[in-house]
Amino acid sequence: MRALLADRRVRYVAVGCLAAAVYYGLFSAGYLLAGHRISASAGFSADVIAVFANLATAVLTFPLYRVAVFGGDGPWIQGFLRFYVIAFWSLLWSLVGLPLLIDVVGLPVLLAQAIIVVAVPLLNYQIHIFWTFRRRS
Repeated sequence: MRALLADRRVRYVAVGCLAAAVYYGLFSAGYLLAGHRISASAGFSADVIAVFANLATAVLTFPLYRVAVFGGDGPWIQGFLRFYVIAFWSLLWSLVGLPLLIDVVGLPVLLAQAIIVVAVPLLNYQIHIFWTFRRRS
């Protein structure tokens, strides 16, 4: 078990699962509570909720990624801004993918978001290693 926890990839997956659960929980709650009030278009209301869920998830999970996964150093604010650039990249995937999956493919909103939540972290890991939490010489 100790060897598993020593592997950054395992920690990344664990924190990523938590982040995905937090994001999906915030997104689902927002959609179920207010989605129908934001707009008549399901895709648009899902996008608005995705923006808020994305920012809240980034704020809540940045400390876990920084400390538990990557052991980041340097200033917290600068680190968070770099981290949020990647979170914003994930948001862009949602803003493009949700309308496509909802309005074009015809998937229900929560299923469409679940598909995006599973796909995006695979791309983000390498970006985090080489840019967001890179070690400074």
